[in-house]
Amino acid sequence: MNPNPVSEAVKRVLTLIPSLAAAGLLAALLAGCAKNPATGGTTFTGGLSQADEIQMGRQNHPKIIKEFGGEYGTPELKRYVDGIGQLLAKTSERSDLQFKFTVLNSDIINAFATPGGYVYITRGLMALADNEAQLAGVLAHEIGHITALHHARRHGQSLLANIGLAAVGILAGRQAAQVGQLGAVSLLQSFSRDNEYEADGLGVRYLSRAGFDPAAMAGFLAKLRADTRLTALRRGESPDTVDQFNYLATHPAPAARVKRATALARQTNVRNPMTAKDIYLSKLDGLLYGGDPAEGFIRGQDFLHPKLRFAFSVPTGFHLMNSSKAVLAFGPNKSRIIFDRASKPADGSMEYYLSRIWGGKMRLRDLETIRVNGLDAATATTQIRTSNGTFDARLTAYRIDTQTIYRMIFLTTGADTKGLATGLRRTTYSFRTLSPAEASRLRPLVLRIITARRGDTVESLARRLPYSDYKVERFEVLNGISRKDRLRPGQKLKLVVTAN
Repeated sequence: MNPNPVSEAVKRVLTLIPSLAAAGLLAALLAGCAKNPATGGTTFTGGLSQADEIQMGRQNHPKIIKEFGGEYGTPELKRYVDGIGQLLAKTSERSDLQFKFTVLNSDIINAFATPGGYVYITRGLMALADNEAQLAGVLAHEIGHITALHHARRHGQSLLANIGLAAVGILAGRQAAQVGQLGAVSLLQSFSRDNEYEADGLGVRYLSRAGFDPAAMAGFLAKLRADTRLTALRRGESPDTVDQFNYLATHPAPAARVKRATALARQTNVRNPMTAKDIYLSKLDGLLYGGDPAEGFIRGQDFLHPKLRFAFSVPTGFHLMNSSKAVLAFGPNKSRIIFDRASKPADGSMEYYLSRIWGGKMRLRDLETIRVNGLDAATATTQIRTSNGTFDARLTAYRIDTQTIYRMIFLTTGADTKGLATGLRRTTYSFRTLSPAEASRLRPLVLRIITARRGDTVESLARRLPYSDYKVERFEVLNGISRKDRLRPGQKLKLVVTAN
């Protein structure tokens, strides 16, 4: 890692600017430098002060809460997470900063920090972690981003990139500016990977100072890698792709991070390190798992939305995944189903909507009006070119009322279109509205902490999961164990069940 990121960045910009202006620019750049409290080095922050950081974090906090479905957890759970975070923050080089730790109501496995001491984790991440030390490792990593001025550094690098692009544009015209922009993007992405490694190192430092097991950082990264591999498998992709090096990726390859975090932990000695697994698991009992009722539920091959009151089914061999913008189903040979809601209401027939509004710029074929479970709908076919190749596409739109239109896109390769046609047609006609009584009977999934009994195995407990696919693999990832492991009577384990 470069111990002085300013010098290389400044040098890069100065090479683009005539010498007469270089001295004045250099003085301005150096005026925007700050001492890095975590490393002792110098960081170009573009003049971003701590007060500026705090203001930025405070302004973005309510927006982040809204974007991620609100805060999550009982007052007890919130105090628990905040207590761990505050302990770690007090061991950091910016202990004077008022940190705030928030659990977000999202099943996505994620954690991040914003300027001014704001740290966020999702309930999905909490469900994946196995013990308090692993959770602490995540929080410590995010604290590391804040203490090492990574947000301020990103702000400074953005200024440098803009200055460099302006200089290239002045000296060599628009074409050179485009080349310069690619170079600037690559530079910033490279620094971002260094930031992740630096935050890992600082996270291990804070874990150790607080008395946690420093190996927990690598332990959670290994779980994160396993979960990512399972997600790739469910999408019909090779799990090995998660370890491929991507020059423009903002995070290092997971395998490399696990290896490096393991080496860092071995260099750190903590007497009687804390792991606190039983305490942590007790906090997870009853944790909402998977979709919130406001986001909809995946039940085998069915997607059901109790709040918006609709449902549909996908063919066997397709694996459903929900996101904030759409419901996705991944099938064989890159086949996909994409379900979403139209952003704006539209008057007129569904045939008019599909041909003139949604598919207005496409060459549609076989356009027809259909009736699906009492709903007006329309469907048509076309071809779509994507970065993954050319696909046959069927578009279908359903009208619920004057304000609501739902849409499905079916993507298949030419070789698979005929073979998948019957199953996808059934999906088209499976879309329906739910009655109030049906919607009220739907229950979310929650985590339950169970105690292994004599004779229990990974396979026997995995069969109790409410999923139709990859039950053993899901149980292994959730608990950080292997089907080869012998379960001990009395061992505490996580199980996903339907809420009462």
